[in-house]
Amino acid sequence: MGQMFIFVNKTTEKQSEIPLPFNFGLTWAKSLENFSDEELGESFDYVIKENNWRETDEVIVLGEYGSVIKR
Repeated sequence: MGQMFIFVNKTTEKQSEIPLPFNFGLTWAKSLENFSDEELGESFDYVIKENNWRETDEVIVLGEYGSVIKR
């Protein structure tokens, strides 16, 4: 089934609230643990750009079951 994930900017302590094209416009992503490294990188790049976050910010993805994916 997969878990839900949210993108979080640890540097600014803000959660992404932009619609994600890779999850039907919802603000959270699903099953990122199944994404390839390339797909994950593209997802992080998209979220960082659309939120106007800096490339140097620490951005992570938090899963609803405690999983953490780092950029």
